Amino acid sequence: IKNHLKTWQRRYQKINRLRNLSAANFDEENFIVTLDSEHYNDYIKDHKNDADFLNKPLEHFGEMATIFGNSMATGKYAKGSSEPLGMEQGGDTEEGEDVRANDGLSTADDNGAPSSASRPKKAKTVDNEEEGFIGVLKYVGEKLSVAIEKIAAPTPPAVENDVPEDLFETLTSLPGFEERHISAYYAYLVANPHIARAFYKLPFNYKLNWFAMYVSDKFPGC
Repeated sequence: IKNHLKTWQRRYQKINRLRNLSAANFDEENFIVTLDSEHYNDYIKDHKNDADFLNKPLEHFGEMATIFGNSMATGKYAKGSSEPLGMEQGGDTEEGEDVRANDGLSTADDNGAPSSASRPKKAKTVDNEEEGFIGVLKYVGEKLSVAIEKIAAPTPPAVENDVPEDLFETLTSLPGFEERHISAYYAYLVANPHIARAFYKLPFNYKLNWFAMYVSDKFPGC
């Protein structure tokens, strides 16, 4: 997991670098670093490896931001950079004033004996700090756990049952074959998508050879 996180951290750093390009904009809703055509073409000439990060949705950017961003806690546990963990925001409370006024000091009662009346309040404040800190750790831990699971999940395999959309048009454009030949070979290719894709990528003359071999085998005498 450590090595995996380092890889995604480098990717997150690259995305932030691209976001800071002078001509770049960032779609906060869809997580897309956008460049207009002119700037995109000029930039990609010298940075071809960055093409996958521009003008297209950035996969798992939200999870990366959760793990590697500057602030991971939100809502009730969100704190400013100068605020101690576990302390609630807002003005001073009466209890807080009493604790500060008597922090570490004892007072004398009517008989001159030291009094420790303020100590339970200080102990209560410490308890609140610890509870708040534990809450922050729990919140961040849960967010990290979910984000790491999403990033570490294997990418779904590409669909391999599709055939090229214009496969039929490609067959009809090949000269010298009858309609029954085209229908039969098209049905064969649809039933075997991996062969259909390989056929589709062939140069024109090779397509003719493949088609002719099929017709010769299935339609003897033609």
